[in-house]
Amino acid sequence: MYVYDIVAIVLIAISHVILYIQVIRYNRLPYTMVIALSIVFTILLGIVVTVTGYPEFNIILLFLLSLGLIQDKLTFMQNLYFALVSMVSITLVKMVLLDFGMKLFMLTPFNLYLWTSSVIHLIVSIVIVISIVLWCKPIQKLAQFIVDSPLYYVSYVLLAAGLIIELILTMPSTNLLATLHQKYGEISYIAAIVLFFVLLLILLISWHLTKEKILEEHQEHLDKELLDYVEKLEFMHDELASFRHDYMNVLLALEEGVRTKNLTQIEQVYYDVIAPTSKLINNRELDIVKLSRVNIPEVKSVLSVKVVTSQQQQVKVMVDIPQTIETIAMPVVTFIRAISILLDNAIEETVRSKDKMLQVAFFEMEERQYFIVRNSCRHKAIDLQQIYKKLYSSKEGNRGYGLFSLKRMIDKTDNATLETTFVAPYFTQTLILKKQ
Repeated sequence: MYVYDIVAIVLIAISHVILYIQVIRYNRLPYTMVIALSIVFTILLGIVVTVTGYPEFNIILLFLLSLGLIQDKLTFMQNLYFALVSMVSITLVKMVLLDFGMKLFMLTPFNLYLWTSSVIHLIVSIVIVISIVLWCKPIQKLAQFIVDSPLYYVSYVLLAAGLIIELILTMPSTNLLATLHQKYGEISYIAAIVLFFVLLLILLISWHLTKEKILEEHQEHLDKELLDYVEKLEFMHDELASFRHDYMNVLLALEEGVRTKNLTQIEQVYYDVIAPTSKLINNRELDIVKLSRVNIPEVKSVLSVKVVTSQQQQVKVMVDIPQTIETIAMPVVTFIRAISILLDNAIEETVRSKDKMLQVAFFEMEERQYFIVRNSCRHKAIDLQQIYKKLYSSKEGNRGYGLFSLKRMIDKTDNATLETTFVAPYFTQTLILKKQ
């Protein structure tokens, strides 16, 4: 065995571990730990296979099942399913790519002599591990969708069949599997190729359905926020109608006080009726009215719900949108996710602060759009280098994903930057979008 094969085996072990922890939705293991586990797994696998002579798949399955114990929310059948997903899918992909790579190599003028299969093995392993790392998020969504859909049972049967086929194709040492390999090896290989394309078809269908489900859930979320926005407008309308109904009575009371020059009566009407109403209109309802300058319904509904939510928690809200906003200089869905994280974090901190002050500004200037959130804060100092790290949070519980996700979104958007400042007791975040 050449060094290429050893490295390839380690990479395949890394692929198994990474894929498995992704599909079981366990994101707490850093890649250093994953690599360490994979190396230990490879050494253990080599020892057990060498000593016992049993096929390596038995060891892979047991290892992945034991690794699944870290996710206590999984049932045994789900744990077994995800272990089969990792084991069967990676092995099938490796087998198909090795065969394709060898045939492709035969068409080239190169000649690596005895190293040919080892080098191709290494290249295929590198491709597999890189693909899994790059597609970790889609893999998570796909796995969750399949488990919750009828495709779960169909794919479970196919994966079990794939396990049997792969056991027959791996030069097994047990008598039964060795006999099956001798009699049905060629048929098993063809069946494995067919199974690969069937599972690939299921994967493509699942991916399409997953995208539709995500869009549907997003639309439902927007519809709910829009409904909340409409309900708030109806509430405002009712309040204004009630105020208009009482307006004439207020004027009559003032007229009587003016006519009789009764300063006490005038003061009473002002302090009991006019001043509270003025404060209500100036401090609360006009902030909602300013959102009419945002001509993107989805964004407007999100902002209105966040403003109303903060006002209901006795937060002093100031909204500044000086000009009409017609478009957003980034995908609307991404923008909504970003501002939702900013506002949710700001509201949550503002409620706990002493001043309870939240300021939101949205404007355009010099071919850039600025979305600014400034909120009062209870902390005297904040480490701005740490707040965007995964799992970092000043709040209790399993927190620290919001700003981490926001930073990843901003980093993936070429025309977006995020500036953060803290001058006690105010924390300010500015999302800047350059118009393209």
